[in-house]
Amino acid sequence: MQVIQIGSLAISVKWLLLGVGLLIGLFVIKFWVSKTHEAELHKRVFDLLVNTLILGFFIWKGSLIILEPSIVMKSPLSLLYFTGGSKGLILAMIGSLIYFVFKGRKINIPNPLIKKILAVTALSGLIGWTMYDFAFSRTKLDKTVQEGQTVHQNSDEIGIKEGNKAPNFQLENIEGQQVQLSDFKGKKVILNLWATWCPPCKAEMPHMKDFYQEQKGKDVEIVAVNLTTSEKNPDRVEQFVKDYGLTFPVLLDESGEIADVYHAITIPTSYFIDTNGIIHKRIVGPMDKEMMTDLINGMK
Repeated sequence: MQVIQIGSLAISVKWLLLGVGLLIGLFVIKFWVSKTHEAELHKRVFDLLVNTLILGFFIWKGSLIILEPSIVMKSPLSLLYFTGGSKGLILAMIGSLIYFVFKGRKINIPNPLIKKILAVTALSGLIGWTMYDFAFSRTKLDKTVQEGQTVHQNSDEIGIKEGNKAPNFQLENIEGQQVQLSDFKGKKVILNLWATWCPPCKAEMPHMKDFYQEQKGKDVEIVAVNLTTSEKNPDRVEQFVKDYGLTFPVLLDESGEIADVYHAITIPTSYFIDTNGIIHKRIVGPMDKEMMTDLINGMK
């Protein structure tokens, strides 16, 4: 999975290209209808298309309620930060299609025109998806070669850049036991830096919980480092873990040293570390279960 980082927002390239494809299709249809039909019909068609896209977006966002009701109940903020992913997109497409056809007939848009518009829209979305698939395949191939070279060159270099060896550390977990990052070598690790007061961290945690449960027995680990120096009440951490039913290791950064080493300025910040202890990806901002799964599957 390719991810673009914009500030504290991590956006999947596939959704970005799909959106670009649909917007291009929208303006192609607008130009075509304006040249071939009267102005009044052109306005009706354009307004309908815009409303359909807006409806589709909200169905996609809201589909999380249907697909992951337990997550939404535990953390309503999930609706702000996340979508229904690939399954939600299918629901959004179906809902938008029904709305467009029903509303189009109601406002007297000719059936042949409706069919042509749907065909152009579908083609635009397909072009966007194909662009992603082609770019991803090429990028993945190039990245495999580059990663081999990077690991060879930088695997002994300790740092927080992709290709660096993740800095080791030792912290106490909430049970008072000493845990080192190196204890998890041989596993794919998500190193997550978070705090109980952080809204996107709260939204992310139910996704992490479900992801962790699905990955049992697959040599995948989540190491959640609480930025304890930023907590008003450090005792709140243990209660937070109980309230959210977290079963992965939760460590306490009581000195703030790990936050500094891993540059956790905006939280949550997560590092995907491969089985050799090499940093594969850094994500700033909340992640849903689908993004975590795709990124973990893309690691060795």
